[in-house]
Amino acid sequence: MNEKCKKYDDMSDVFEYGNISDEEVVKLCNQILIESKDEKSDVVLEAMYHAVFTAVNCRDIGNKLEIDSILDVINNFNQEISDYIISILAFTGNRKYISVIKCIGEKYEDLDIFEAIGELESKC
Repeated sequence: MNEKCKKYDDMSDVFEYGNISDEEVVKLCNQILIESKDEKSDVVLEAMYHAVFTAVNCRDIGNKLEIDSILDVINNFNQEISDYIISILAFTGNRKYISVIKCIGEKYEDLDIFEAIGELESKC
């Protein structure tokens, strides 16, 4: 396993099981989102977004993340990474991301955008 992937896999475990404050998790996730803009490896990107997904799923911090920081590169991601992204967007509970989720769904028709939109609506 590549060292970068291991770093984010370890962070994912800390986000789920670690003794770390939600504020620190938000800070780390926002850092991951910013770093993801320059990452070229899909394997590393998948590990990065898995970590952020784990945080929003386990910590309910989606509405505190700076998701807008990745919107300008969101079309660069493959289907697996986009699947994490629509889930992360859903956990924000912010209706402005419905159009982004739909756009990703048009690009990758196999993704369950209706589940993501339903999750987003339930968080509103």
